[in-house]
Amino acid sequence: MDRIRFWPALLLLAATVSCGRNGPSKVAVDRKADEAIRAEARAFYRDLAAQDTPALLNHFWPAKIAARWEPPFESLPPRGPPLLSTGIFPRAGAAKGCAAGDVAVSLAEVRVEGHWARAMVPRCEESSDELWFLEFGGSWKMVRLALARER
Repeated sequence: MDRIRFWPALLLLAATVSCGRNGPSKVAVDRKADEAIRAEARAFYRDLAAQDTPALLNHFWPAKIAARWEPPFESLPPRGPPLLSTGIFPRAGAAKGCAAGDVAVSLAEVRVEGHWARAMVPRCEESSDELWFLEFGGSWKMVRLALARER
């Protein structure tokens, strides 16, 4: 009889240990950098939706600035967005299956390392947009962009 009571506890322990945890990362987050990066990404998506080309150019550093440094991490292969983002409904004017930028940016996975940052923005159903940022002179701007539909 003791063996029968032991198995459910053992199975529960095994499931707990073997399952990946999606809890908060234990990596320290620079809140100021995270907020600045998300604000820049939101502004970029607003200008993209408005098709404001001159404003879009202001979200990027010129190549001569970006070419001086190598990013500290590799680009990720395309992957599907987190399950939560699949419930986001596209607004009028957005590409079919793609969410509004402001909502997607709030769900973005942002990784900052030194003067570099990469944001994986779950805007479209099939994949996330990949935005690379470089901090220079106290400002975060993009140096690379891979939209989900183009990856």
